[in-house]
Amino acid sequence: MSADKIRIRKSIRPKVEMWCQSLEVSESEFVHEALTHYIRFLSGKPTGSNIVEFPSIETCVESSVEQPEEIDIDDFDGGIAL
Repeated sequence: MSADKIRIRKSIRPKVEMWCQSLEVSESEFVHEALTHYIRFLSGKPTGSNIVEFPSIETCVESSVEQPEEIDIDDFDGGIAL
């Protein structure tokens, strides 16, 4: 199998060129890094140091939920307090 030359589709070539210029890398280096990243991802391995951990949703929800006030059902008249 020969993988020396990889064709970049016309539809994504402008993006690849833009990223190569922004990252100051050659197209071959960009393709190599992209393939390495993709293979690691498919293998279930960490893909690099760019992983950002977010707080769990439970923590966010618990801290922002206010307890509703207690309403005595017997005194409820169905109105809205303004």
